[in-house]
Amino acid sequence: MQLTIYHLFAFIVIIVCFVLICVLIFLKIKQKEIALMAYTINTIFSALLIYSIFLTINQFTVQAKLDNLSYTRDLRNESVIINGKVENLTRFNIKKCYLMLNIFNKQHVSGDIFDDKNIRNAKMKNMSVSYTIEIIDNLPGNTYKNFSASVPFPPSFNDVEFYHTFKCF
Repeated sequence: MQLTIYHLFAFIVIIVCFVLICVLIFLKIKQKEIALMAYTINTIFSALLIYSIFLTINQFTVQAKLDNLSYTRDLRNESVIINGKVENLTRFNIKKCYLMLNIFNKQHVSGDIFDDKNIRNAKMKNMSVSYTIEIIDNLPGNTYKNFSASVPFPPSFNDVEFYHTFKCF
């Protein structure tokens, strides 16, 4: 998470509110047990509020778009080359972007799918592989970068499907 001026402003406002509530508890509550419980509730509530507000601010300050994503199989190295472009849609820097890639091997089953032979074959074969690829490290605001990455391709896969998830921090 990268701190922005919005994070700092929210943190200062919540800390000021926390201190004011602590002063109010000190002035109004005379029993130690009840005051201690009120301080604990105030601390937990303030911590949860800071965390949730930081997550909300990050949704608006870390926005990126993945374009021109392509997969090319390199037969010489038994790998898949992934090419694309990542565009930062905000004016704030993005520290890292990851591409979670899943490669699935399609299974073609003939006959009854509940046949004992088909069930044993499905259990013994690995149907998918997953990779987490760091594609961007430090992307300035309102810019884009092209990327290229290579991951191993399972040689036993014949008919494949690619699925991806894109996440930036």
